[in-house]
Amino acid sequence: MTALTLNLSTPTTTPATNPKGAGRKPASTINPIAHIVSELTFIKPQWFDDIVFGSCLTSAGQSQNVCNVSMNEVVGALHLKEFKVDVLTAQGTDKRKAQRIIKAARHVAHGVYSYLARRPDLLKSYEDAAKLETSLAPSPISIVRYTPLQDVPQWITDLRIAGDYLAYGEALRAFRRKSNG
Repeated sequence: MTALTLNLSTPTTTPATNPKGAGRKPASTINPIAHIVSELTFIKPQWFDDIVFGSCLTSAGQSQNVCNVSMNEVVGALHLKEFKVDVLTAQGTDKRKAQRIIKAARHVAHGVYSYLARRPDLLKSYEDAAKLETSLAPSPISIVRYTPLQDVPQWITDLRIAGDYLAYGEALRAFRRKSNG
């Protein structure tokens, strides 16, 4: 049997301190499938949609035959490395709705985790694709700003500032052709 590289540790809940010391402590849960979610959401296999749909209905429930959370919101929450309600509320989602989204995302993560744990070959293919994409993706830390090889003359820049974009484009094109030729 091959060893799984999926995060097999049990998702942990880490309570934060409440300044007043009262009430339920906010919890955050580690997402065991965060490293392959981008592959799953790009390919969108049918089993993934089934798990998301079932989890949305099971964990968040429905009102008047309408699911209480959107599947797209739950899939978006799956990209988080740690499930926290605070992240969604900081983006403008109501607290109660954010709690339902995070609850459904935890449910989906557990379902996908269980599904892939029983299919190590499928898990390996998703992890290999995720590793390849990570190795080819530009690093967000080292963004290199493009610097032109030759400074553009001021009269060409003045055309752009004046709003004459057609003349600016033609002059810039002619300048680049002349300097490269």
